[in-house]
Amino acid sequence: MWELLLIYKESVFSLPLDSEEFKSKIEIYIKKALASYQEPLPQRKYLSERAFNIIKNMLKSEEFQKFKELFVESEVLAVYKEPEGFFVEENQIQDLRPDLIIKKPNEWIILEFKLHREFEESQLERYFSLLKKVFPNDNIKVYLISFEPFKIELKYCKISKPDEPSSLYPVQLPLFKNLN
Repeated sequence: MWELLLIYKESVFSLPLDSEEFKSKIEIYIKKALASYQEPLPQRKYLSERAFNIIKNMLKSEEFQKFKELFVESEVLAVYKEPEGFFVEENQIQDLRPDLIIKKPNEWIILEFKLHREFEESQLERYFSLLKKVFPNDNIKVYLISFEPFKIELKYCKISKPDEPSSLYPVQLPLFKNLN
């Protein structure tokens, strides 16, 4: 749901939080997210209300401005939702699926969304390693985005130096679906 809201924002972020239009648009995203759960979903109303409050609190937070800057449309070349990647590390195949990847000129930004801050650090490290191997000459940043409370944290960052050697690791990536 978070990815849909961010990719297809339809100026939701600029609407007054107490407006009916804001509430209506956010409810559409929440219904789409809950539609993937089978009926009966006994806590549907509770989950809808909770999701709405999380989104509202996110939009009110000071951290949100930092977050919006990642999506400056003039700089975004492509957005990939849950792309799947494989690579070999220490003779083991690593299967990875970050939530969102944003491609900007000479920069890749990986966003991993979590409801709370609890997560497996090695998961983000593997995402970072994969892109570092595939695009050794590009800048790469990995952010953890938690929603309760809303916080954006830069977890990994690689700023490339010109003429850095490329990686010779075997890598297989399916074609990304560009969501722009």
